[in-house]
Amino acid sequence: MKKKMRTLLLAFGCALSVTACGSADTAAPATESAQETVLPETDAASEGEESAANNEEAPEAESVTQTAAAEETIPGETKKEPAAGETELSDDLYAYQVSIDGTVYQFPMWYSDFESYGWTYDGDPAQTLDANQYTSGEVWKKDGVCVYTEIANLSINTAPFSECIVAGITLERYDMEETDWEILLPGGIEWGVSDADDIIAAYGDPTDTYDGDLYYKMTYEQDYYNSVSLYVFKEDNSLKEIHIENMVELEGMDDSVDMTVPDAVKNYEAPAALSDDFYDYTAQLEGVVYSLPCPVSVLLENGFTINEKGSDSVVPSHSFGWVELTYNNQSYRTIADNYADYATCIENCFVTTMTASVNDPQFDLVFPGGITLGTGEADVIKAVEGFHSEVKTSDSGYTYYTVSDPDADVTNEYTITVKDQKVVSMEIENSME
Repeated sequence: MKKKMRTLLLAFGCALSVTACGSADTAAPATESAQETVLPETDAASEGEESAANNEEAPEAESVTQTAAAEETIPGETKKEPAAGETELSDDLYAYQVSIDGTVYQFPMWYSDFESYGWTYDGDPAQTLDANQYTSGEVWKKDGVCVYTEIANLSINTAPFSECIVAGITLERYDMEETDWEILLPGGIEWGVSDADDIIAAYGDPTDTYDGDLYYKMTYEQDYYNSVSLYVFKEDNSLKEIHIENMVELEGMDDSVDMTVPDAVKNYEAPAALSDDFYDYTAQLEGVVYSLPCPVSVLLENGFTINEKGSDSVVPSHSFGWVELTYNNQSYRTIADNYADYATCIENCFVTTMTASVNDPQFDLVFPGGITLGTGEADVIKAVEGFHSEVKTSDSGYTYYTVSDPDADVTNEYTITVKDQKVVSMEIENSME
């Protein structure tokens, strides 16, 4: 099975006091870009059937893109672990429990606890997940039986799978055919016995349903990442597939913040001069030449200050935060990426954009070819000649010149806006990831 990771569309609330690198206790936002996911393997017929029904599953809404949801919070409260040796199955479906062969599993649980029940992970437990990231369809085996889990890292630091949580499980009918295990859900619902009427009698009407040729799917959902889906197959009118997901934080997550300056920051080298090559992604801001992305700390060394009210103090590993930078009574708010494997302060992150406008902010910003605010359009055309660029004109009379490296792995670019044949706005964007 091809392994892919997916980033949660969530934000971490960092109730952390930072004294060395920033004093504002603000919520660190969600990771910058959503990643792909792989769903647990299902039989081809049922998977195709449901997909054809226009994906009745909750929409992917993948890109946190920066998940512009930088101000969302993780659904659900921090969850306490069940008492050791707990064997009683709750009557509440939203306890996110299932009894398998006499053992009660409550999700989420630590990777090590799931493993202690006799399951062997069919993968490398040393592989890592960045902050606020999870992966689906992870295979575990026990007595020749396979189940599929979601492994999640809800801390603010990169962690190996072995230190993450198992946030959900999928039990599929074909994998359970060769076992005589008793599988029970809260309220007396039993694998291979209970039908849709039994389920409704136990839990009430589902949040969502799907009625296909092979099965009837009933989903009970509290939030995006907190749900139970039950599949009643029509061949014998019984429950024969279960998917449980409960993406909430367990006590004991590593939410420590490391103020150590990352190597990426230490190794940053400011260019000696402004390049004429747009693909070098250099810019001169208030008389100083930078190469983007640029450490926040370097901008501070050159006279910028941080407006703490508009900035995050802590950023999770391989995630992003917001920083508002001020110079000479002009300010702009931009994304700052953390390229380290640990959560750190905003000063140890990288600014990925610089901008100037005839309106606000009115920074002294210079691009390759000497382009600055007020530059004539003819000079812009001359400067971008020979580089990959696109030109678009709006009905309101603005012309946008976008210059980007066609061979780059990610989309980074200069945007130069012209009105009445003069530059009125400029922005450069470039990131490592």
